[in-house]
Amino acid sequence: MRNLNRYETQPAVFKHMLMGLLFAAIVILAGCGGERSASDGDNVTTQLLPTDVVLNLFCADVGIAGETCVLDDPENPFSNTPIPEFDPNADPDLPTKREIAATIPAGPSGAKARFYFWATALARRQSGENQYETALALHELYSANSNALSVDTLIQEHALRAYESVLDNFFGSVVVFACFICGPVPGSDPADEEFPLFTILLAERVADHVYRPESTASPVYPNGLRPVVEGGPALAQDLFVEWGYNYRPCTDLPACTNGLVTPVSF
Repeated sequence: MRNLNRYETQPAVFKHMLMGLLFAAIVILAGCGGERSASDGDNVTTQLLPTDVVLNLFCADVGIAGETCVLDDPENPFSNTPIPEFDPNADPDLPTKREIAATIPAGPSGAKARFYFWATALARRQSGENQYETALALHELYSANSNALSVDTLIQEHALRAYESVLDNFFGSVVVFACFICGPVPGSDPADEEFPLFTILLAERVADHVYRPESTASPVYPNGLRPVVEGGPALAQDLFVEWGYNYRPCTDLPACTNGLVTPVSF
């Protein structure tokens, strides 16, 4: 179980060195296709990860399950970068997908790169985790590029489409977390402690993000992202019905563990 792609990371010097090398490789690969040097004729342009929050949608369904056009997007710095998926036989000393993703800067300066990372992962492997993280990155970009005077409605609508795709295509998918407050698993190696694991249904997580934007709160965004549905919870519930789902909001705040999403039929 210790190789699961999960939200926490275990400190290890070797892993950090490998992640640094992989991150450097991303920058090098992103330079392909640039200017030619007059001295040797090789491509030498160095293209760093994008830090702006203006996303150009390469195709109508980019970042939505079933579409792979992001792999052809010239602005995608990860198009040629290996993104490891869960493998129970993987070397435990190699960085996981989430550990590599964690090297992207937190906050708005890394939001666009996060979108490309997870959309690339989704294009290569259709999974609820990849779709959810792509949707969350779109939500982050919409929030970062909107204000009281101007709203990025294109990315807002695309974020909602990506959230809906989690429900439509990966309804039963879960994400695995480690419970640090539970303490290490009894008998685990003190040098490499393992912690109890638990799962969260992505359908409930998506519904909570749409219904209650403060659920997206993090150390970088203490108040959560901008509401992806303007107008309050009633309009969010109306959208769920339009998508074909019913959402019973959680009542055990702030933990929010008892929300329920169910498909509806007419």
